[in-house]
Amino acid sequence: MSKDSMDVVEPEMLYSAQTEKPFVPTPDYTDYNDSFASTSTAIVIDNGSAQCRSGWSSEDTPRLIFDNQIAKFRDRRTNVSNTFVGNDVYSDPLARSNSRSAFDSSIMCNPEIMEAVLDYIFVKLGVDTETVQHPIVMTEAACVPAYNRNLMSELLFECYQVPSVTYGVDSLFSLYANGSQRSKDGIVVSAGNNYTHVIPVSGGKVYMEHAKRISYGGQPAAEYMLKLLQMKYPTFPQKLTIGQSESLVVDHCYIAKDYLEELASYEDPEVFKTKDRVVQFPFVAPVIEEKTEEEQARLAAKRKEQGRRLQEQAAKARLEKLIQREQDLEQYKALKEAKTALKKADWAEQLRSFGFKDEAELDNVMKTTEVAIKRARNKELGIEEEEKEPPTFPLVDVPDEELTEADKKEKKKQKLLKASYEARQRAREAKEEENARQAELARLDDERRINEPEKWLQELRSKRQDLADKMKAKQRLREQLSDRRSHASQMRMRSIAALASDAPPPKRRRRGQDEDTFGADDEDWMVYREISKEDDSEDEEDSQMLNQYEESLIKYDPEFLQEHRMNAYTPKNSFLHYYTWGLGPWDPAVGPSLAQTYQLHLNVERIRVPEVLFQPGLIGLDQTGLLETIQDVLRRFDAQARERLVSNILVTGGMAKTPGLVDRLDSMMRSILPAQTPGQPQNYQVRLAQDPLLDAWRGGAMFAREEGMLKQHAVTRQEYEEMGGGYIKEHRLGNCFVA
Repeated sequence: MSKDSMDVVEPEMLYSAQTEKPFVPTPDYTDYNDSFASTSTAIVIDNGSAQCRSGWSSEDTPRLIFDNQIAKFRDRRTNVSNTFVGNDVYSDPLARSNSRSAFDSSIMCNPEIMEAVLDYIFVKLGVDTETVQHPIVMTEAACVPAYNRNLMSELLFECYQVPSVTYGVDSLFSLYANGSQRSKDGIVVSAGNNYTHVIPVSGGKVYMEHAKRISYGGQPAAEYMLKLLQMKYPTFPQKLTIGQSESLVVDHCYIAKDYLEELASYEDPEVFKTKDRVVQFPFVAPVIEEKTEEEQARLAAKRKEQGRRLQEQAAKARLEKLIQREQDLEQYKALKEAKTALKKADWAEQLRSFGFKDEAELDNVMKTTEVAIKRARNKELGIEEEEKEPPTFPLVDVPDEELTEADKKEKKKQKLLKASYEARQRAREAKEEENARQAELARLDDERRINEPEKWLQELRSKRQDLADKMKAKQRLREQLSDRRSHASQMRMRSIAALASDAPPPKRRRRGQDEDTFGADDEDWMVYREISKEDDSEDEEDSQMLNQYEESLIKYDPEFLQEHRMNAYTPKNSFLHYYTWGLGPWDPAVGPSLAQTYQLHLNVERIRVPEVLFQPGLIGLDQTGLLETIQDVLRRFDAQARERLVSNILVTGGMAKTPGLVDRLDSMMRSILPAQTPGQPQNYQVRLAQDPLLDAWRGGAMFAREEGMLKQHAVTRQEYEEMGGGYIKEHRLGNCFVA
């Protein structure tokens, strides 16, 4: 698998997409011929915040299409400053990490970066003069601030000495390119990179004061997709980038005709198979080396030799320990015999020097050492230990009158030992009886299973269901009791308060009497939590019994499968599971495979991300949706103007290419427009631009080619010096001038 690619899996199909945008070198145009040398040939620049398109107005398509960004950095190895512009940024990883844009949202605010982009454009177009002697037609955002337009005009007039500049709104240029005659009336829905604008045009005039903007576009959609995937896969082994989420939005998102109905259809596994997309990221599978028979035999011999050495070391250690114990026992015996030869004080001092408090402790240690030596010798000689004889208690039945004080103490000790021994014997016998009873029950159960299989299975299913219902009810009660505001928790806390109170509670609470306030403070709640801890032993027994029932059903009932177990996590009983991991094979005990850990499943996200355009509240955006925005714009016009506006609704911009947008908008517009009289022609139309990405440039080129347009609406250098950089001449494809 390629390192720079990720695969996308439909239900049973793999197809690839790239983790980063590929490096596509920009063609180096050098045919600056006579037709372009004419100063009347304008240079058209569609200056978008995501992509820049530029070319000659005499051509039908732009010469340059590149991402509007640059990267400047100094290479530490060569100590050389490098500058990459446009798609060349993707040719170098260091340049990719240092890329910057001249735009803040859709507004140009960094002239230094913009200057590098314009240098790149003019050089690629073959402009080899000291100054640019061609008129410039440039797009800008709707309602761009005069200060930012001043920055662009100052850059063009002061740095490049251009003869004139004409500004126009990109979405209105797109409307013009999709029918110049139809551009006098209509509504332009521009779903751009940062925002979505709704601009009305009536009678050849642009009503910017009635235009509306929704703060959602291609870039916010990519960021939203990235957040959804990061929340869905918090432990994903690779870092997800904004470029990857952008490609996922472009390639796999679509707009549902009915969002809630489409969302509900995802619960059907058959429908889910057709909607799920699986993005496979690259990973390196572990290499498992297969050894030959000779290598396996050599390794087996090596392990056997290592085992033999360990056995020898263990035997040597046991022998050394045995010798040490024998030496210790000889010293203890010598110390015991020295009692008769030494004075009592000297012998007590010698006893303490060995670490013993008194003679009884010495006797116990000697007895323990003898037993250990005997057991070790028997193990070395391979002699099995003899069964222990039952202990005897000779002093228990002897009357106290016949015993000395020391014997009386020993008799108490023997009584305790006898009681403990008899208790162990009774427990052993009870355990043997219980095992025999269980064996008999198992035998009878097997006989019933063989003789009456249907009845036996029915009873087993009933027992399993009853136990499962009991465990679920206890789990629900436990969840309710953990919530201090639940009814069950409040009632239990009141019962505890009543039991803890010294005074009996009144039989009936009257108006004005103080109410029970136990549980109002956090300290009361902590006391309740402490005393409400339950023993989990019963839950463990129920769980073990349920496992036995389910194991028997799996073994003898062909209709009961692993996925029917109460604690089975499979796609058939967990929607969240297959939204995250799909409907593929899954073993809860093993977990996902290595390939599955590097997979992203796109299902609900495919419709949720673009749905924000119609329901901004999905991301907490306090704005109206696209339909409500259009409806608000239409309210500002009279009935005749509204009829002209809805007859030409053009959807353009990069996000307009999302499948289903035009169909959804068409069906929703039908719900707000007056009912159509049968037999009359349809009085509204929602259409998609011919090319939502290139039509803005094409409209600018058509505008520049139209006779007299540039002379009438272009801002010359003299007008720039007189009126300032924020000055523009108003026309039906541009912004309004505000002094």
